[in-house]
Amino acid sequence: MESPFLPRIALATIVAALGAGCASVAGGPYDEPWSVIQTDVARSVDSHVIPVIVNRVDDRNTDRNMAVVAPGRHAVTVDVPPRKHFPATQHTFELTTEPCTRYYVAARLENFATAEWEPIVRSTARIGECEAKFAMAR
Repeated sequence: MESPFLPRIALATIVAALGAGCASVAGGPYDEPWSVIQTDVARSVDSHVIPVIVNRVDDRNTDRNMAVVAPGRHAVTVDVPPRKHFPATQHTFELTTEPCTRYYVAARLENFATAEWEPIVRSTARIGECEAKFAMAR
């Protein structure tokens, strides 16, 4: 007599194997060289440079003002929070990232009398862990 549980066990094994295969195909952001786009929180001696909120990269919301992305061209959406008499504002700009590089973004105010500003990449830094993993030392 055949067990009624055998088909269930076989089906569960097949589903688990397929799930494992799909997970290995999909990969993660750290399986290939990566870039990071994040808020620059360091104080600037230039009072016209202020922090932004990194809101989205390529229409995907960020996590903790930071996005891990594949190197290449990206649409980065940043917000300046409300400040003295001005509501929050938002800009989207294009940024081409290089492998194993972190990009710190901020805003440069046109002046203090208007709400005008432009997003800037304030600085970049190498990601040593990425360079070591993919033998990409500069």
